[in-house]
Amino acid sequence: MIRTWLSEKLDNLSRNLAMREHYSMHEYQHYFSHHPNYLHSGAVERILLTEPLSLDGTNDLYRAKYWIERNEAKFNEREIVLKICKYYAAPGPNRQHRLQMLLSAFQDEMRINNLIRATNIEGVVQSFGGGFAGRHPYFKMEFIKGCSLDKMFKPQLTEEELLSRIAQMAYLANTISQLHYYQIVHKDLKPKNLLLCQNPEHPNNHKILICDFGYAQAKLRESVTEYGGQLTPCYSAPEQAVMGENLSESVDYFSFGIILHEYLTGEMLYPDSMKIFMEDGYKITERYLDYLKTGKRNVFENSRFPEIRQWIDNLTIFDSYERMQKSENLFNIAHRLREMINASGYRDVNTDFLWNQLNEYQKRH
Repeated sequence: MIRTWLSEKLDNLSRNLAMREHYSMHEYQHYFSHHPNYLHSGAVERILLTEPLSLDGTNDLYRAKYWIERNEAKFNEREIVLKICKYYAAPGPNRQHRLQMLLSAFQDEMRINNLIRATNIEGVVQSFGGGFAGRHPYFKMEFIKGCSLDKMFKPQLTEEELLSRIAQMAYLANTISQLHYYQIVHKDLKPKNLLLCQNPEHPNNHKILICDFGYAQAKLRESVTEYGGQLTPCYSAPEQAVMGENLSESVDYFSFGIILHEYLTGEMLYPDSMKIFMEDGYKITERYLDYLKTGKRNVFENSRFPEIRQWIDNLTIFDSYERMQKSENLFNIAHRLREMINASGYRDVNTDFLWNQLNEYQKRH
């Protein structure tokens, strides 16, 4: 009885001591160095953290070197990104329960990444499995040389820039469609979660890749965005403000429509959304939702591609049912965009991929 009581007390003490909002890179490295992942073959996975990439929110991102070590020889060396779940929940009632919810949600994300890896969907940042560093769950992802899509927004594109971007958005629409085929709804598509690969040596150079599946099929989390809410203002569908669960692929359609407009025009589709969100105390209010009904400002104008303007409007209809009734399927949008680009005499790796994929699909059917 005393041993049971003592073990419970020591376990609670160790969990509370471990619960800190910020661990240093040196502290994380201690766990990776002293508790490596041993493989069935007798080899050992080694991870060396090199620099922090992001230390915000509920996770820490680090750039790292990875290799497999066997008999002091190194194999499969590569540069990776390591995503580590913080062992921390804000002080307050039910703190341990909230911490377990965060850890559980992170492991949901690990499972989603493993599923995506098994499907061979090309247009996502690939993951390489994960494990535990002390109490911190983590998983490994490929390092993509490039930048997030928000760094690429600009007004007044040249004709070639516009064609290039339409081709990239066609590829992105196809990737989202493939995820939906496997019943994976991202739920947090936004420019910061989209990486434009800028590495001539990478097979996906010049393509937009999706990352961060923290929302997809995850359990309810206390804090999953930089604002501590259940959605990302400016890019999330209105139904995400009122439905924590049972969200459909319609939310990804809404986000894609906003991103499509912003990437091709450099202008926000709802220019006052962030202002209203901030004025209302960083909360989604009736005022904010009313603005999504009436405040849309679609400035995409191009006589060669009138369908794109209409698609943007339909993809961002406020009511989710009406949105899905009027919106073109994303797979169809991807190939209609490809056809437009090909008709213009422009082609690149994005349209070539879609053309080859379509040929393979037709051969099988």
